[in-house]
Amino acid sequence: MLPFLLVSTRPEDEAVESEYRCFMRVTGLETGQLEQVRLDMVGLPDIDVHQYAGIIVAGSPYGTTTPDERKTPTQKRTETELTRIFTEIFTHNIPCLTTGFGTEVAAVLRGGVVTKKWGEHPQITDIFLTEAGQHDPLLQGFPCEFPTYVDHREAVEHIPENAVVLAKSLDCPVQMMRLGEFFWATQFNPELDSDAISARLQSFLDAGYPGTDDIESLVWIGRNGTGTHQGAVLIRRFIDLCRKR
Repeated sequence: MLPFLLVSTRPEDEAVESEYRCFMRVTGLETGQLEQVRLDMVGLPDIDVHQYAGIIVAGSPYGTTTPDERKTPTQKRTETELTRIFTEIFTHNIPCLTTGFGTEVAAVLRGGVVTKKWGEHPQITDIFLTEAGQHDPLLQGFPCEFPTYVDHREAVEHIPENAVVLAKSLDCPVQMMRLGEFFWATQFNPELDSDAISARLQSFLDAGYPGTDDIESLVWIGRNGTGTHQGAVLIRRFIDLCRKR
């Protein structure tokens, strides 16, 4: 059975390690079934995308709307490496799930437009499936409305040609879309459960980030138990679809 690959784009060691633990928890994969590469240190190693059942590309504090002259060398390298792996994924039709920054880079690569118009402060928000989303294989059987955690300064404003919007929220018209037959992209963070949200918001609290003054009200998303919220179901559905191909 082929393993899965998690591509981490965050620059912080602790965040990268926490991210891997989150995805291990919500995917339900066993040790050795989820490999991880990080792009911030030495760039993307040589990867044969055919050696993976599916690829997950996670988010980052980086933003595609940052002017080039303000991007750090690490961010520029990360975007270049992501573009390279996305090109391979699209060319060979490898199953892929992206979140946050990964979604934004993939959208720009395909001709979409990302702006700061639809940014959202750290909060729990309601996600609404579109009609297309209700019939998408990744979301079949999902409730038409479910809560999840959002925190992003920018988002896709104009989707690429042939892309399909699968979900939206009141403050963001593209919360999820399909960019290819087996390529799904979310703006929200489906891997985060109550424990992960709490840890992230605690780190933001002293920095004065908006929306973090009442942490307890934001972590109720995990009320059904660690890793069992609706976002986690979405990720596990991705794992199942990849294995059935």
